[in-house]
Amino acid sequence: MVSTLSLSNGLTLLFAALCLWTMAAQSRGGMTSLGRLALPGGFALLATLMLLAGVFEANILFDVLWLVAFVVGSVIGRIRGWMLPVRPNKESGLVALPATIDGLVVAAVLAIVAAIDFASAMLGEALVEPGYVAAASALCAGFLGYRVLVIALRAVRPARTEISRPA
Repeated sequence: MVSTLSLSNGLTLLFAALCLWTMAAQSRGGMTSLGRLALPGGFALLATLMLLAGVFEANILFDVLWLVAFVVGSVIGRIRGWMLPVRPNKESGLVALPATIDGLVVAAVLAIVAAIDFASAMLGEALVEPGYVAAASALCAGFLGYRVLVIALRAVRPARTEISRPA
């Protein structure tokens, strides 16, 4: 069952578009603040929760699928966050990121998933089953959320120093 077009479908599409827009700015690389670094992950989480709330005929399969997709996305995002070369500037509170395409691709997938949900609501029939749409968005939100979490943790924790042993 697909709900009729409502404000929640429009807001989901808006949050996914904002995620894509803010991630496009980050994908070019350069210096950014931790607040701006967290925006795409936050917008992705909002869009995902709204898509999850739109699953009316939920069953155990869709719940497990959503949870597994979120966990898989989180693990991949965590790994990617550790792989990125991050240079924090403690004095200014900014973080230097390299130019990457991974976050932009995931944000684009989230925007496509939100557009599918919007089109399904407009047509009144599911183009893709809402449980699968919610699971795909959970994968994207897990990736973007944990990627930014690891980058932020790397930026704020103290740098490791070598301890020299006495000769």
